[in-house]
Amino acid sequence: MTTSISIIIPAYNEENRISKYLDQILSYLASKPYSYEIIVVDDGSTDATASVVNNYIARNSNIKLITLPHNCGKGFAVKTGMIQATGNVRLFTDADGATPITELQRLQREIDRGADVAIGSRAKYSNDCVVKGTLHRRIMGSVFNLLVQALMVKNISDTQCGFKLFTAKAASTVFPLQSINGFGFDVEILFICDKKGFIIKEIPVNWSEIPRSKVKLFQDSIKMFLDIFKIRINYLKGIYNS
Repeated sequence: MTTSISIIIPAYNEENRISKYLDQILSYLASKPYSYEIIVVDDGSTDATASVVNNYIARNSNIKLITLPHNCGKGFAVKTGMIQATGNVRLFTDADGATPITELQRLQREIDRGADVAIGSRAKYSNDCVVKGTLHRRIMGSVFNLLVQALMVKNISDTQCGFKLFTAKAASTVFPLQSINGFGFDVEILFICDKKGFIIKEIPVNWSEIPRSKVKLFQDSIKMFLDIFKIRINYLKGIYNS
């Protein structure tokens, strides 16, 4: 039987946070008529993340665990889950639950209307969405996205929100071409989607910054800036033409 939706959750040392989000996801899906799979990709955790997920698997066969042998990066974890997913649509979402799973319905509406990719946005305004985050993080995000719009993907104001929904066709086309394993992978994926002619819709979502974020704001921002130039070089080399 074809799976209606796959939910991919990259997880690195998330033993203290992933249970809460899995409970929220399962509660949300229980009220939906479609089939699902939840794929947690343990990105080389050194804590009990895998044990926590295995406890859920013992009670629900729709949950799967992929364990990477060492920490490969969020981008690699998402790519691994997306390639192994079977859903007609495929969502990746952060394990901290910064974006509530109920926001999925906003993205799904755009897919139903013909979009190939629907991405959550903290920068798009909506009077029924609230974004809670520290000022310095929002400033850094704005600067980064201005650079992305100038050099990479135009008309997208927030590339980094960890809540993105893809059709099976878009995911199967794009993720095998992904080369960036770190946090800059979002930009690469959207860049490839744009070059392949996929329709991308950016949707306002509710979002709250969660304490103990895995993002090292300044260090990872520098890496992401460098990733922009790596993506441009890859494009010039024809790496995304496959």
